[in-house]
Amino acid sequence: MDRPARDQFFLSPLNLSYLDPLYQEYKEKGEAASVNLRELFESIDREEVSQGETSAQSEPATSLHQELRIMRLINAYRTFGHLEAKINPINLKGMEPVKPLNLNYLGFADDEMHLSFPTCGLMPQETAPLKEIVAWLRDTYCGQIGIEYMGTENLELEEWIQQRIEPSRFKVQLPLETKKRILELLNHSELFEKFLHTKFVGQKRFSLEGGETLIPIIATLIESLAKAGGEEFVIGMAHRGRLNVLANILRKLRSDIFNEFEDRWLPNSFQGSGDVKYHKGFYASVKTEEGKEIAITLTPNPSHLESVNAVVEGQVRARQDALGKSSEDKVVPILVHGDAALSGQGIVYETLQMCGLEGYKTGGTVHVVINNQIGFTTLPKDSRSTIYCTDIAKTFGAPVFHVNAEDPEACIFATELASLIRQTFHIDVFIDINCYRKYGHNESDEPAYTQPLEYQLIRSKKSIRELFRDQLISHGFVEKEVALKLEEEFHHLLQEEMDLRSEAIHRPRHGSLNEPTFDEAREEMLKPVKTDVSLEVIRKVAEKIGRVPPNVNIHPKLATLLEERMSMAGIGKEVRPIDWGCAETLAFATLLNEGRSIRIVGQDSCRGTFSHRHGVLVDQKEHGASYTPLKNIHTEQGAFHIYNSFLSEYAALGFEYGYSLAAKDTLVIWEAQFGDFANGGQVVTDQYIASSEQKWGQQSALTLFLPHGYEGQGPEHSSARLERFLQLSAENNMYVVNPTTPAQMFHLLRRQALRKTPKPLIVMTPKGLLRHPQAVSTLEDLSKGMFQEVLDDMNPPEKADQIVFVSGRFYYDLAEERKKAGSSHMAIIRIEQLYPLHAEKVAAIVERYKGFKEAFFVQEEPSNMGPADYIIPRLQSLLPEGMPLRLIARERSAATATGSHTLHKKQHQHIVNALFKEAKPNLFDIARSSGKEPLSHK
Repeated sequence: MDRPARDQFFLSPLNLSYLDPLYQEYKEKGEAASVNLRELFESIDREEVSQGETSAQSEPATSLHQELRIMRLINAYRTFGHLEAKINPINLKGMEPVKPLNLNYLGFADDEMHLSFPTCGLMPQETAPLKEIVAWLRDTYCGQIGIEYMGTENLELEEWIQQRIEPSRFKVQLPLETKKRILELLNHSELFEKFLHTKFVGQKRFSLEGGETLIPIIATLIESLAKAGGEEFVIGMAHRGRLNVLANILRKLRSDIFNEFEDRWLPNSFQGSGDVKYHKGFYASVKTEEGKEIAITLTPNPSHLESVNAVVEGQVRARQDALGKSSEDKVVPILVHGDAALSGQGIVYETLQMCGLEGYKTGGTVHVVINNQIGFTTLPKDSRSTIYCTDIAKTFGAPVFHVNAEDPEACIFATELASLIRQTFHIDVFIDINCYRKYGHNESDEPAYTQPLEYQLIRSKKSIRELFRDQLISHGFVEKEVALKLEEEFHHLLQEEMDLRSEAIHRPRHGSLNEPTFDEAREEMLKPVKTDVSLEVIRKVAEKIGRVPPNVNIHPKLATLLEERMSMAGIGKEVRPIDWGCAETLAFATLLNEGRSIRIVGQDSCRGTFSHRHGVLVDQKEHGASYTPLKNIHTEQGAFHIYNSFLSEYAALGFEYGYSLAAKDTLVIWEAQFGDFANGGQVVTDQYIASSEQKWGQQSALTLFLPHGYEGQGPEHSSARLERFLQLSAENNMYVVNPTTPAQMFHLLRRQALRKTPKPLIVMTPKGLLRHPQAVSTLEDLSKGMFQEVLDDMNPPEKADQIVFVSGRFYYDLAEERKKAGSSHMAIIRIEQLYPLHAEKVAAIVERYKGFKEAFFVQEEPSNMGPADYIIPRLQSLLPEGMPLRLIARERSAATATGSHTLHKKQHQHIVNALFKEAKPNLFDIARSSGKEPLSHK
C-alpha cells in the first residue's frame, strides 16, 4: 500500500529503532508521545487488521508492524553483534550467546524462521525468509570482525558504515597482491623476532610474537591514510613491538638495532644518559607503495606507558598549525596501546578528552590496541570493570573494530575502513587486535606460573605467519617452494645485517659529533641575549593592543585597564609604573611584532587566574563574541594562540611539551592555575621535560608558569614545589627562575623566545606581586638592559655587616622589614635564576661587600622545601673560607603550608624576627622550647 510521506519518514531505518519501544508502549498502555505517532501506530494496527489472519506460509509478512520487528532485529545485531564475533584466538570458554540477539527475546517465535519478512534494505531483495535475514546479519556482525558504532550520536557515520559492510556481509575480498604483501610483512615481523630471540638469548625486547599482525596493520594504515591525503604521521607506542615497528615500518637499519643489543658504550661518545632500546624514537622519510614521500616519527616513550599519547597529539597539532588550514588530513596521529594500559591509565581519558577541544583537536586519532588479553600477569577480570579494554571509546563516540589477529585479511579490511573514517569524519577510531603473547611480559619471564591453561593453548598454536602462509598455499595463491624460499632469503638478509652491526657504532648519531662539553653548554646557557626594545616600538605595539574596535563591547573595568596599560607604555599625559600584567603583555606583543609565534595554554589562561592578563576580551552584549588584542598588531605578525585548557595537568602538560618539540620557533607556555597543580603533571616533568634531552636528544623550549608564593592560602595554593625542579636540574638541562620584577619577566620571556639553543624554562610566577606597589618597573627598564640572573641590593649599604640571599617574592617582605628596622648595614641579594646559577655574578656581588661578618639564606618555604638544599652548598662555596651560610626558614613540614591564615602570619613574622634579631622570641627559641627541629642550620 502507498504510505504518506510522514509515515515514510518515521519508518526510515534510522528512526525505526527509536519508534519500536514507543510502539510497544502504545500496544501495552494505549499511549503515544504525540498525535502524529498515535495516528501512525493506529494506521499500523488498521493495516494488520485489513490483512487478516494470513495462514499461508509462503506469503510475505509485509505489514508496517513486521518492518518494525525486523528493524528491531537488525538494530540488535548492529548494536550487539560484536559480542558474538569470532575475535579471540585464545578463547578457552567458547562463545556464549548473548540475550539481546536471542530471537525469542526479540519477539520472534521458533516457527517463524521460514516465513518471509521485509528486509528493510539490508539485502538486495525486498523480502526474504527470517532465517536468511538472520544468517545475513550473523555473517555481517558476528564473523571475524566485531564492530561497535551504534549510539555514537553521529547518524551520518552510522549510515556510512552500514553502506560499506552490510551489502557485502563484511566479507573480505582482497587482491592477490595485497595477500602477498601481507605475507611478506608477516614474514618480516615474525622472523625478525625469532632472529633476535636466537641471537640475543634472554635479553628483553618485548616481543611482538602472537601479535605480528600489528605490522601489516600499521603498514596498511599508513598506506591508506597517505592515499587519502596523509603526508606526516606521528606514532606513539609503549614497549611491545617497538623494535619491530622501528625495523619494518620506519625502516631503521637492522644492523643499528642489533648493535644496540651489544651495548657497546664508549667514553665521551654521548654526552647524555641514553636510554634502553625499546624506549627510543626514530624519524624516517619513506616512500609509499605508490611512490609518495611521507614522513613518519616514532616518538620516544618511557616506561610510563600511555604518557606519550598527549605528547604525540601536541606534536601533531603543532605541525597542523604550521601548515595552516585543511592540514588535518595531512598530519595524522597514530597511538598504539596495550590493552591493560588503555583501560587502566587515566592519561588515556585525559588525552581523548582533547579530541574536540578548539585548543587541542587534531582531526582524529587512529588507536591501535595490541590486545594480549593480559597486563604483565594480571587477567582482564582483575584489571578492568568493562567488557572491552576499548570501552572508553564509547564516551567519545569513536567506532571500534575488534579483529582477530589470526585473520590478517579481516584485520586489513577493518584497517582500511578505519583510515577512511578518520579522513572522512575527522574523529577518533579504534582497531582492537585480539592476540596473545608468545612469551611472558618479557622474554625471561615464565607466564605459565600465573596463566597455565592459556599458555598450554598458546604453545600448541602455529604462528600467525604460518597459518596465513598455509592458507594461501592451500588456495593456490602462493607456491609452497616460493614461500619457503622467501623466508630463507629474509633470514640470510638478517644474518648479513647482523654481521654489519659492528660498523653501526661508527655511524654519526646524536651526541657523537660536535656535542658541546658541560662547560660549553653552561656557557651557552649563561650567554647574554639582547632583549631590549626601543621606546618607539613599545609605544607602537602598546597602542595597537590598547585600542579596541568600537563594535566590541568590553567590560567598563577592562576599558580602564587598557587605558592604564597604555599610560604605562608612555601613551598619554600620565606615565604610570609598569606592573606585571603589562610587562608580560608587552613581552608577548614585541615578540609577535617581530614575527615570533606564541602559544599559551592553561586553566583560565585567557583571563588569567588572578585576573591580570585579559588576553581575550569577551563582548558584553553579543553572546560568544570576543576580541584578542595580541592577534591584531599587524598583518605580518607572528601567530598568537591562547586557550583555556580543560581541567587536566598530566595530559595538558604533555600536549604542550609535544607541541614545543615540533614548533621550535614558537614560545610555548603551559600555565598552572596554581603552581601546586603541577603535581598532577609530575610524570611529564620527570620523564620528558627534565630528562628527554639526555635520554633521547629531544630539545624543547617549553615554558612553565607556576604561580608560587606564601600568602596564607593554604597547602594547595602556596608552593609550586620549587625544590623538585631544582632536584631535577643537572647537566644544563633547563632554566629554573624566580623573578621579582616586571622588567625581569619581560626580558626573561624575550630571552626564552630569542635564544638559539632550546631549553625548558620553569618560572615561579607570582601571585602577590601582580599588584604589589613595589613590584613595578619603568619603560627604561624594558627598553634597556636584559635579564639579570642575580640582582644586587637596590639600595646597597656603604658597608655591609650582613648579606642576605633570597629568591622570589619574599624579597619585598624583607626589604620592608629592613626599612622598618633601620638596618643600614644589611645587603639583600636576589637570586633570580636558581639554575643554572650564575656563580660568577654572585661572586662579584659578594666581593663588593668584602668584610661582612654574617651571611644568611632566607626563604619563606619550610626548610625541607624550597631552594635551600640546592642553593646553600653552592652559595657557601662563594663565601669567605670558614664563614657559615645560615638558613632561616619555616620549620620542616610534611605539608607545604599551613591552612590557618593566623598561623601563616605568625610563621612569617617568626622568620622576619629571626633575621632582624628583635627582642621577641625568635625561631630558634621557639624550636628549642617546643623540642622540634630547629628552623635554621649551619
